[in-house]
Amino acid sequence: MTGTVVQIDRNDLRRATPEPLYPPPLAPGQARFRVDSFALTANNVTYAAHGDDLHYWRFYPGAEGFGIVPVWGFGTVEESRAEGVAPGDRFYGYWPMATHAVLSPVKVSLRGFSDGAAHRDGLAPIYNNYQRWTGSPADEAPQALFRPLYTTSFLLADRLSRGVRPEAVLMSSASSKTALGLAKAIEGDGMRRIGLTSPRNRAFVEATGAFDQVLTYDEIDEAEAVSAAYVDFCGDPQINGAVHAHFGDRLAMSIIVGDTRWDSDKTRAPLAGPAPEFFFAPTYLVERLAELGPAEFDRRLQLSWDAFVKFSRGWLHVVDGHGPDATIGQWARLVDGSVDPAEGLMLSLWAESADGDAPA
Repeated sequence: MTGTVVQIDRNDLRRATPEPLYPPPLAPGQARFRVDSFALTANNVTYAAHGDDLHYWRFYPGAEGFGIVPVWGFGTVEESRAEGVAPGDRFYGYWPMATHAVLSPVKVSLRGFSDGAAHRDGLAPIYNNYQRWTGSPADEAPQALFRPLYTTSFLLADRLSRGVRPEAVLMSSASSKTALGLAKAIEGDGMRRIGLTSPRNRAFVEATGAFDQVLTYDEIDEAEAVSAAYVDFCGDPQINGAVHAHFGDRLAMSIIVGDTRWDSDKTRAPLAGPAPEFFFAPTYLVERLAELGPAEFDRRLQLSWDAFVKFSRGWLHVVDGHGPDATIGQWARLVDGSVDPAEGLMLSLWAESADGDAPA
């Protein structure tokens, strides 16, 4: 059996190449999955940009000098030597950008399993968990596109609500799905939502209605200098510097989350106001699960998630693509920042044909 895997040059994220994939024979306790479809978002670019320091390259090791970007999507069991995981079972989770994946299911239950592969020891548990999928086809695109991003949004909203709440929350990359999720998650919490974006995306951000005020990056000094929190999704030191300079000591907190401008100059000058703190959602999730308990946490998240999915239907346009060329082409658009923020990219490395899907 021959499949396809996309390898990314770790020194040049724009360079993506399809390579043959030869799934090995299964060892006891392993299962081989067909990766049916997956989402591509700016979040995946962050995985690649921080593949070394946050260990994202470890999930699916690539060839020397290359990495396999993890993606969120759906996989179906083709063959199994793992108890409780049978051919035809379908799961949502964290896959390689490939046609196949071999996992080592442990802690198998009616809800899903964890991957117990040795090379994933010590990695964030949230990425090792696979959910048994019984949802409808209509629910798949929102699940793959938004669920991991919105979980981060929800956790950020929780973080902002603990302690003294600021009067305003500024968000860079306001057109990003995680920023839109955060804006929706704090709706009604009494904090003014200010979105910072590029002139190109301003109309889209305003049309969503997610923010109380939308400013371009050269209009930061027009924001009212009240007590504020800054949530940085773009990772651009110049934008961060402008926000810190304008708010100074009125900035209650500064949180770094993403890196949508992964190729910007990362030279960091001293900042006015508080030192930025890095927010790693998997670590914060473990903390809140311990405090709230899984049942209560899931209840809160589900209520918030349902509202966001309903909100997203007003602006989301799902774009499907099949085969390596389509996948690599959309990856290039993501890396260059040219994807329309209203688009939700759903890809598959399987090519459609009259005789059924086959590796391209």
